[in-house]
Amino acid sequence: MKVGDLVKFVAAPPRWKGDNISKGIIVAELPADHIIAAAVSVLWASGELVERVPPRILEVINESR
Repeated sequence: MKVGDLVKFVAAPPRWKGDNISKGIIVAELPADHIIAAAVSVLWASGELVERVPPRILEVINESR
């Protein structure tokens, strides 16, 4: 996962047909330190910017080139 990748986050079981899927783009990679795990900042399609999203909960839809 790197800056520019398009990602999605599924918040609930898939039976809810799209209401539970958020899509966004990675705008920054945040390194780990001795206390905090590595994370990314995501600009969501809703316009919300979220800092420190753990990459393990995201799925890459389209990799940047």
